[in-house]
Amino acid sequence: MTPTVVQSISVLGKRKVSQRSKSLVIHLSSDAGSSYEEPDSDHSNTVKPSTSRSAVMMVNGTLQLCTKRRYKCTFEGCEKAYTKPSRLEEHERSHTGLRPFVCDTCQKSYLRESHLHAHARSHLPESERPFLCDSGNCRKRFWTSQHLQAHLQLHTGEKPFKCSEIYCEEAFAKHHQLRTHMCTVHAPPGTKPYQCTQAGCSKSFSTNQKLRAHTKTHDDKRYMCAHPTCLAPTSTPRYFTTWTALQHHMRVDHPPTCTHPSCNGRVFTSQKGLRAHQMLHEEREAEARLDAEMHDSDAEDSDGESPPRKKRRGGELGRDWKCDVDTCDKSFKSKKALGIHIKVNHQGRRDFVCPHSTCKRAFGYKHLLQRHLAKIHKPSGDATSSEAEETEVNAHAHDSDALLDIDNITGNSYSKRASEKVDAAKALRCPHPRLEALGIPTTAPASVMGTESSCDYVFSRAYDLRRHLRADHGIELEKEVIDKWVAKQKAFRRNISQ
Repeated sequence: MTPTVVQSISVLGKRKVSQRSKSLVIHLSSDAGSSYEEPDSDHSNTVKPSTSRSAVMMVNGTLQLCTKRRYKCTFEGCEKAYTKPSRLEEHERSHTGLRPFVCDTCQKSYLRESHLHAHARSHLPESERPFLCDSGNCRKRFWTSQHLQAHLQLHTGEKPFKCSEIYCEEAFAKHHQLRTHMCTVHAPPGTKPYQCTQAGCSKSFSTNQKLRAHTKTHDDKRYMCAHPTCLAPTSTPRYFTTWTALQHHMRVDHPPTCTHPSCNGRVFTSQKGLRAHQMLHEEREAEARLDAEMHDSDAEDSDGESPPRKKRRGGELGRDWKCDVDTCDKSFKSKKALGIHIKVNHQGRRDFVCPHSTCKRAFGYKHLLQRHLAKIHKPSGDATSSEAEETEVNAHAHDSDALLDIDNITGNSYSKRASEKVDAAKALRCPHPRLEALGIPTTAPASVMGTESSCDYVFSRAYDLRRHLRADHGIELEKEVIDKWVAKQKAFRRNISQ
C-alpha cells in the first residue's frame, strides 16, 4: 500500500491546514441531525464535514458562543476580550507585570515581541530606514509610512489638529502643540498638558504616564484589604483608593499582634517591633531548653564536685559581638554594648561627670552617675530631704561610736560574726595553712605546722577565697581547683546540717 503524502503550504511562517486535517475537526452545532453524514462506499476513509456553522465552541475548558472576541480576560474588573489566545496572553502580562522580551543591547524589556522589534530598530543606523522623504532637499528617513506621512505635513503646511473650543479657529501640525494651546489659552494658569477628565478633578500633569498613574486613584477598588478578618464570609471586603489609606486601615483595625500565650494579644505599632518582640520569645524558649539540659547534666553528676552554672543576665544566646582584646573573652548582644564595654573597660573613658563643682567625680555609665547624684547630692529644701540628712548624720554618729568600740579595734567582733556564719553553714573558713585538699603539698615540718595559727578569714564565694589567697598568702591557684573545693565543702556542710 502506497503511503499518502499530505502537502502543506507555508505562508509567513504559518502552516495551512491540509484537507485531511480539515476532515478531522469537530464542529458543534445546535442541529445535531445535520452535523454528520454517512460516508460513501467508495470513500470509506473520508468523513465529510458539516456544512452548517458552529454555534458554540470549547474555550478554556468551557463551551462558549462562537463570537469574534471570545477569549476574555479572567482578571477581576477587566472586560477586555481578544480573537486569539496569543493576544490574550500578551494582555495578561499587563496585569502580572511580566516582560519576557529583553533587548540584548540596552537590557530594556517589553510585554510584546513586536514592541521589542520596534525598539531594536533604534539601535540601527539611519541608512537602514526604508521610508525616504523626497520633498525638495529633505532626505530624512523613517521606519514606518505613518511617520513619513506625519513628516510630509511639515512640507505641505497641513494642520490636522484643530482646537475644539467655540470661536477658536487655531489649528496645529502636531498633537502636543494642540495640548499646549489648550493649557495656555483655554485653561486656568498653571494647567499642564495632560488633564484629568474625572468629574470634579482639576489636576493636570506634564506627561501621559503621570496622568495614567493618577487616574488609578479614582478607582474605588484599587486596593483591597487581604487580612483574614476582612475576607471572612460574614464580613464585607474593604477597598481603598490609595496605598496610604490601606496602610492606615491595617495599623488601626489590624495592628501587629503577638500570638504568644504569655502576651495576651499584645499589639505593636509596626511589624518591625513585632518581629523584634517575637525574637525575644524564641530566645527565651531556647534558653529554657538550654537550662533544662544543664539541669539534667548537673543531676547526673552525683559527686557534686562541679559548681553550678551561673546564669548570665540576658541569656547566652545571641551574643555575636565578641571583644577582640586578647585578655578579654566577653561577648555582647549588640554592637553598641560592645562599644561601650571597650570604651569603659579597655580605654578607661569616664564620660559622665558629676556637675557639682566641689565633686567632679566621673563615671563610665550614666546609671552610676544618677545613683551618685541621688545618694550623695540629694536635693535640699523640703522636709523629706531634711529628715534624710538628719538620719544620715545620726547614722554617721552611730558608726563613729561603733568604730571606737574595743572589740572592733581588736578584731573580736569580726571573729565572733565569722564563727556564727561558719556554725550556721552560711560561710566557709580559709583552709590556710593546710592546703593539701587544694593540691598544694605541705613542705614545712610537723612541729612548725602545729605552731602556725590558722587563718580567720571566712567567705561564701569561691571568687572571694581566690582573691584572699592571692592577696594575703601569696598563693595563686586555678579557678577550677578552688571552685571544685568550695563546692565539695558546701555539700559536706549541707549534709551535716541535715
